[in-house]
Amino acid sequence: MKAGSVLSRLTTVSLLSLLFLGGSVGTGWSEDVNNPVHELEEVVVTATNKMKVVDTPASISIITAEELEQMGANNIIEALRKIPGVDDTSAKDSAITIRGNRSAMAGGPVILIDGIPQKVGDYQYDEFSFIPVSQIERIEVLRSAGIAYGPGAARGVINIISKKGTADSAFGFDGGASYGSWNTHNEYAGISGGQNSWDYYFNATNYHTDGYEDEETDRNSALFRLGYTIPDGPRIGFKGNFMKRDSDFAYGFVKKDWHLDNYRDKSHFPVSETDPTLWWHTEKEQEESTLALELSQRTGSHFYDASLSWTGYDEDYRDLHYLRVKPKSIYHDDKRQDSYAMTASGGCHLDFGQVSYTPTLGVNFEQMKFDQTRAYPNDTGKNTDKYDFDIDQKQYGLFWDNDFLFAGQWGLKAGGRVDRVEVEFEDKVPTRVDESTTMFSWIIAPGYRFSDRGSVYLSAARNYWYPTPRYYAWAAEKGEDINRPEDLKPEESITYEIGYKHMFSEMLTINLTTYYAFYNDKFSTVYAPGSTKSKGQKNVGDAEAKGIELEVDGRLNQYVGYRFSGTLQDIEWTSGEMSVYMHPSDKKEIQELDGYQIYDIPEVSYVFGLDFYPLEGLKLSADVNYTGSKYVDYLNRIKYDNKTTLDLYLSYTRNNWRYWISGKNVFDEEIERVSNSTGNLTGPDGEYDNAYYVRDGAYVEAGVNYRF
Repeated sequence: MKAGSVLSRLTTVSLLSLLFLGGSVGTGWSEDVNNPVHELEEVVVTATNKMKVVDTPASISIITAEELEQMGANNIIEALRKIPGVDDTSAKDSAITIRGNRSAMAGGPVILIDGIPQKVGDYQYDEFSFIPVSQIERIEVLRSAGIAYGPGAARGVINIISKKGTADSAFGFDGGASYGSWNTHNEYAGISGGQNSWDYYFNATNYHTDGYEDEETDRNSALFRLGYTIPDGPRIGFKGNFMKRDSDFAYGFVKKDWHLDNYRDKSHFPVSETDPTLWWHTEKEQEESTLALELSQRTGSHFYDASLSWTGYDEDYRDLHYLRVKPKSIYHDDKRQDSYAMTASGGCHLDFGQVSYTPTLGVNFEQMKFDQTRAYPNDTGKNTDKYDFDIDQKQYGLFWDNDFLFAGQWGLKAGGRVDRVEVEFEDKVPTRVDESTTMFSWIIAPGYRFSDRGSVYLSAARNYWYPTPRYYAWAAEKGEDINRPEDLKPEESITYEIGYKHMFSEMLTINLTTYYAFYNDKFSTVYAPGSTKSKGQKNVGDAEAKGIELEVDGRLNQYVGYRFSGTLQDIEWTSGEMSVYMHPSDKKEIQELDGYQIYDIPEVSYVFGLDFYPLEGLKLSADVNYTGSKYVDYLNRIKYDNKTTLDLYLSYTRNNWRYWISGKNVFDEEIERVSNSTGNLTGPDGEYDNAYYVRDGAYVEAGVNYRF
């Protein structure tokens, strides 16, 4: 589709949405109609200088603990995919993409928990399933590029803020249990409180599911936070948490159409219609621990935040999918990671009459040490030198941000950041890589506050995404001259954005963003000419993205609320080339990518919901989730159809108790993640040889919560 027609559609749908669409107000257990809580009134933490969302010159969405409870979310992904601009790209691992800026086999946006970066493993995947929903106070999703968070922020920032105690009461309790489809059960209990300048919070959870595809998962987690606030001084905090997760999952992207018809919800299934040998499952055991010291103060005209943390990660990965097919090919990876992070930022508010100025200066340091060893239990003589490796990655960052406000209405944000990343890689071949890169990011964003409930802004920003350690390992392992580790360089994004935020009344609140972005030096899989064998991931070309993101919410009266979040986006390659299968010959050739849409990203997606409050304490919600059609391959020849699902939620609150039942994808829409990026056929003049990873089907869950 041409850019002009897409922008025309974006504008038309945006204006119609402003006139006709809306969303509900998030409330606590009391469902108090007289005190609605609007997202735009929230103070955003994911910023260099804390301010209300309505005043922030960036596209930010907030999901509160109350909203997580009210949607019956079992995990963070269920909540994030309702945010405009966010696409759920999960397969066997949880993953999201913000504004189509993605690459294969790698983490997406920057993930923070209480400001501490979460970069787990050599892939640095988004391990959202690690974090129990019951421990979350709020989630802040920054879709704009932000200079406070360094390399990776080009793909967005998700900051997960965990709960902590307050001095409101000496002791409080929060607990719950639920049971759902596929023998899924979730139990949690937490205590919190504070006294004499001390505050504390403790939460423990237990989760189990047999899974839609017999993908069994067990997770145990504990979080402890302790804080002391010096009178008229800073809060000193300590945080410790532990997570253990064991999971079995079906081997990804092996199922074909015949498997979907006969073994859709099975983790063990025949190789083909004529070969009864079973593909087996894969197993993963993970442990993650974090210890952190926190220091913060926001009194008077000065403010500062600092943290010092250690995160340890252990993983035992057993790839068993060849257990029945080629037993000698099964392998075990033993992975160990230690991460250290230090962040510090501070600033002050200066008032010069008609001009106020808030400068913020920040620094951060991260070091990740990772090692992997591999074993082939059925082929003990196999050489593993290229799979046994160590990585040491360091990142140093410094930023200076400036917020100006003129005459109480005109604002200007301007800032810059410099980052240096150093990567040392060594395997036992031996292959050695010692690379360093320096990156300069910046942002400039003028804005106008036409009232204390509305603002508009423009912004331009540059940021980066740095390749994961796994990309270096693959390049060293199999890249040869086509993909050398020393040739990898970071992706760059330049984003232009226009935003409009307005709280008209309890009946209507609008958050509208239009953006235009350039993604330079994008990564993708690279192949040797005429070969089907991957040579890893490398920079292959440039892309541009444009879109409109809309959030509207309101409470029509004491009985009805409504909400809408939607995205229209057009994301296509502007340069680059890829080795793909040509049709109908099914022969591989190098083809230019210019003008083709980025695959696996829908052009249109939205969530429309209604909330009903028929009786005091009773709430019924219904969400229609629509994901438009999207391309499966680089050359846009294979299309995956649009999908519409319905979620229902019913809760009843009385005194300290809340009883609820939820249904997700209640009409059991069949949804898969499809893989065939190079357009492979079953043979000359054949059918598309698509592979599928099956997603969850219809799910029903009931639970009870108690709080005092």
